[in-house]
Amino acid sequence: MTTPQSPTDPYARRQRPPHQGSPAAGSGDSHRTALVVALIGAAATIVAALIGLFVQLSGDSDRRDAGSTVSGASPTSGASGAPGSSGASSAPGMPGPTAPSVTPTPSATSTTPSAAPALAGMPEAFLGRWQGYAEELDASETDHYRVTLELNQGSPREQVGSIHYAMESSDCYGVVTLTAVGGSDRLTLGEDIQSGNCVKNGRITLTLRPGDTVDFAYESTKRDGTQQSVRAGLDRVA
Repeated sequence: MTTPQSPTDPYARRQRPPHQGSPAAGSGDSHRTALVVALIGAAATIVAALIGLFVQLSGDSDRRDAGSTVSGASPTSGASGAPGSSGASSAPGMPGPTAPSVTPTPSATSTTPSAAPALAGMPEAFLGRWQGYAEELDASETDHYRVTLELNQGSPREQVGSIHYAMESSDCYGVVTLTAVGGSDRLTLGEDIQSGNCVKNGRITLTLRPGDTVDFAYESTKRDGTQQSVRAGLDRVA
């Protein structure tokens, strides 16, 4: 006797037969697992490489910043950051630049004594024989007499000529020494009387005037301590 079968439900979901594993299917799962592991390992390697590259770039940037800080100008060190300056420091472990040794050159002024200025000699305009009448001013009287002065070439402190005073009571003769030269138109003579009743020493100042004329000014101190002053205008006679 057969058992009656229930009618088939047309909306029922078809049941798939149970999956039966096969050697081919197991091999595919292994390949997929190996591929995933390989991809994960490659990704990890790439990430590690990127991290290492980032660290290296960061280190290079820090070293460059440190190098620019060392070689640049510093307010405390006074080093110049301008191109061509010697303010850059050496790399660690390397000897720094050695400054060239400079031998100081002795100054010319410290080794060579300065030459003394040459003293001027007798100006040519005063050379020759001069003659005229002098007026001697005294506290008690005024005297007049003839003065003859002859000058030759010479240097300061040298005897350069002779002097003659022709007075009524006495003739006085002496020599003159060049004492100082004040340019081309003024000089000073020291007088030393060799004979006659005159003051032994005196000072004569000559000033050149136009027309071959000189102003003659004589100053001395008499034996009694009074001042003696003689003025004359002398003309060139030879």
